[in-house]
Amino acid sequence: MTSNPSPGTPGLPRVPTAIPGLDEVIGGGFLKSGVYMVQGTPGAGKTILANQISFTLAAAGKPVVYVTMLAESHARLMQHMSAFSFFDESLVPEPVYYVSAFNALRNGGLPGVVNLLRGEMRTHKAQLLVLDGLVMAANAAASDESLKLFISDIQAHSTLTGCTTLLLASDDADRPVSAEHTMVDGILSLRECRLGPRRERTLDVVKFRGSSTLRGAHSFRIGASGITVYPRLESARRDSPDAAIKSCGLSTGIAGLDHLIEIGGYPQGSVTVLSGYSGSGKTSIGLHFLARATADEPGLFFGFYESPEFLLQISRSLGVDLQPLVDAGVLHFVWQPYGENLLDELAARLLESIRHTGAKRVFIDGLGGFAAATAYEARDGGFLASLANELRRSGATSLITAENTSAERSSFPLSTPTMSALCDNIIRLDVQIERSVQHRMWIGKVRNSRYDLRVRDLVLTATGLEVVDCATSVDSTTAKDRTNE
Repeated sequence: MTSNPSPGTPGLPRVPTAIPGLDEVIGGGFLKSGVYMVQGTPGAGKTILANQISFTLAAAGKPVVYVTMLAESHARLMQHMSAFSFFDESLVPEPVYYVSAFNALRNGGLPGVVNLLRGEMRTHKAQLLVLDGLVMAANAAASDESLKLFISDIQAHSTLTGCTTLLLASDDADRPVSAEHTMVDGILSLRECRLGPRRERTLDVVKFRGSSTLRGAHSFRIGASGITVYPRLESARRDSPDAAIKSCGLSTGIAGLDHLIEIGGYPQGSVTVLSGYSGSGKTSIGLHFLARATADEPGLFFGFYESPEFLLQISRSLGVDLQPLVDAGVLHFVWQPYGENLLDELAARLLESIRHTGAKRVFIDGLGGFAAATAYEARDGGFLASLANELRRSGATSLITAENTSAERSSFPLSTPTMSALCDNIIRLDVQIERSVQHRMWIGKVRNSRYDLRVRDLVLTATGLEVVDCATSVDSTTAKDRTNE
């Protein structure tokens, strides 16, 4: 379970946590024989995090000693942990050994606890030591110096035995733990933050010696499998993706729209925003794009609103039945209900779906699903720019719908800097009422290609959408033939 040394820390092997996302945040895992503090408010997830790491290491045959500073038995602790899939009762008492240091602290003070730790680490040949309840030791310390000496003794024995140590500390105890902050090799801070009526759990690497880490707050979720960390997208990836955009076109799925762009479609590897208000035809254009999916160009629909079943019904009414593509395994749907999603969890799910399916045609319907997620308001353009970069880097050609709440042509659903950071191409959609309801479209921007600037009508025929001259559509097409998103 120990990895090779990282480039920045020659000779210091890693101990991966195997907690999804956490190793990416801390640069590959804890350093072997390091001493780390995990601090946070009660209920933030410290004990779950430590037990998840413990059982993961134990499952790989690594002995673990888990020490609590409580007087009560460990039966209740294990009862709580048994709700998670990482818990395996057969690993207790070996290789996961639970022991209480309460009596050692009461009878012998901090030196008594040190003696207990040394004895248990030696007896069980521990490769991971967890001390749950550091605040009890801090309260028992006669001075800051005695607490520092306690931490120093733990560090010395960890180095001697090659054992990695986690110290769990609560933030809001009667006596704040601070004397040892300068002594430990790293500090992870767990928080539960209030964002309006919502709450979000976050993890922050306050300190980490000998390693490059992803700074800032990273959201995490506690579920049936334990903790999953979602590295903040803006900090996780920085490489330039511009080389991924090609000067050749990928068909839009609508012949008339292909003809308006000199290279015959969206530039491969680019991000296109379909901008318009509700009912203007955004989803219809996206479904036509996916209708061209093949084994060489798999398609992915990532959406928040309509279910896959309903979207398949819509595709049939548009004249581009997508069901055969689903049956052939070349088109995939990923749908999550609109609501209280975590922003980075959505991004991770999207990017993993692209990677897993090998999708080359990606349709995201729509931007509002991300905007409704927790923490979007504080991150906005930075998040969208990072997401767009990752979409380009994936090699996929992506379409994203952006809902415009105004019927004014000149208005954008996003600020100009945000729109510029997000997209390479813009398709604008509108609905006008003249002699009939008319769905109109024009190209606002295309990267790497010339394009036709004229406004055209979007017309629904028996075989799908067509892009036609406005005058032609008014004369030859009735209102009932027009596209309806």
